[in-house]
Amino acid sequence: MRDEMLNSVEQHLPEGEVLGRIVVVSDYRLLNFGHASALRRAGYAVYTAVTCTDVPRIFDSFSVDHIDLIAFASLVHGWHHQEAEDRPESIPPKTDIQWHTRNFLHVVEAINARQQSPPKVIIAKDLIAHDRYDISEDALMKAGIRYETYAANNPPSIVGFLTDRGSQALATAND
Repeated sequence: MRDEMLNSVEQHLPEGEVLGRIVVVSDYRLLNFGHASALRRAGYAVYTAVTCTDVPRIFDSFSVDHIDLIAFASLVHGWHHQEAEDRPESIPPKTDIQWHTRNFLHVVEAINARQQSPPKVIIAKDLIAHDRYDISEDALMKAGIRYETYAANNPPSIVGFLTDRGSQALATAND
């Protein structure tokens, strides 16, 4: 088994009291690490995953009882097992929107299945706002994914979604 596979899920704990638990999903470890570093300093336990298929391994690898928030920092692939691996030729580009939406949903469902209440979901707005990504608000809404957006280049802003202001914003999102 390759080292990338072994380290595709990681745990980053704060030095003091844990204020909450966050899962960051991104196929770029540096993006995961940047998010984890900022959020850990703010008092949150952060679990990072590279692919949607890694998410259940967070629960298997670490003692996690509840996830408060899922942050999708980049596209969520399900076919690769290495960081930023290219799409296999057998999966045509025209199916990307279905794959990415399915993979987002897979992450949410994998976490929902392990706890009583669903976590909040936030998605980097760059994933939806730019034409180079094949994720649309309509596809996410049709899949039943309720979410808010945040700037991936500002991981500390995620803390706002775990406060009352963030809760109110999420409660009215996508209505």
